[in-house]
Amino acid sequence: MKQAIAGLSLSSQHEATAIVVWPSVSASEIGQKLGRLYEKKEGKGIFTLGNLFVLLSIPLAIPLYLWNFLPVVGTRYRITNRQVIVERGIQGVSERQMGLGDFDRIEIVQQSGQAWFRSADMIFWQQKPSDVGESPQEVEVLRLPGVPYPEVFRAACQKAAMTYRGFREIHQRQATGP
Repeated sequence: MKQAIAGLSLSSQHEATAIVVWPSVSASEIGQKLGRLYEKKEGKGIFTLGNLFVLLSIPLAIPLYLWNFLPVVGTRYRITNRQVIVERGIQGVSERQMGLGDFDRIEIVQQSGQAWFRSADMIFWQQKPSDVGESPQEVEVLRLPGVPYPEVFRAACQKAAMTYRGFREIHQRQATGP
């Protein structure tokens, strides 16, 4: 793959992956419950109630973590130079996707129990025009639960979208002529 800037290619040429992220254990309700237990600070030093729960839950937490990597059910989030994709399974079958031009804003919502895992849910919003005389409404386009280090993933999504929109605008200008 020949690119002037690593990871940057024209969307009209081919689709290129920018980043892939596997959801945290906190994407599930069980993971969030574990996170709430792990956050308990009662105790002294490293001998806290939360750390005790971490040790006691190892037999449950390890299979829960490995669930994301199972060949059939494992989920991952992929940003390409054209879209954000939710993929499932070892083959990376697209379950849901959203074009990079299909959102206006990304909200990060940290559910109870996700802080310990340093993760949060990401919600992509788009302004939809309403009837005449009404103000436009924001509509949820895509929700990604349990994204680890969500600020980094949001920045990657915003940069990819900005690049995509810039290339699309240049391409449209070239198509219409001067």
